[in-house]
Amino acid sequence: MEYTLALFAPLVGTVFTVETQAGPVELVLLEAREMPRRGLPEQFRTPLSLIFEGGTAPALEQDNYYVDHPALGRATWTLVPVMPCAPSRRSGPARQYELGFS
Repeated sequence: MEYTLALFAPLVGTVFTVETQAGPVELVLLEAREMPRRGLPEQFRTPLSLIFEGGTAPALEQDNYYVDHPALGRATWTLVPVMPCAPSRRSGPARQYELGFS
């Protein structure tokens, strides 16, 4: 499967389930955007950034996780925390995570 903005844009606002040692954690895809190519040769895909939001506990460390979504199935992705607890775009405090494809 090729990961592109066209694939993820319709999934903004939907829930992705992350398998952790503490059990499944739900993250909502807040944003999907292409990053600048900055001279990247055409044979490489355009870099893509996905921003997810989840609750305050458990806090996920930067690591590889199994991530499930009904439209995509299961994948192994590296999630990186990018924002400590802050007001959520949805409700209450939340943490944000980024997944980048280059």
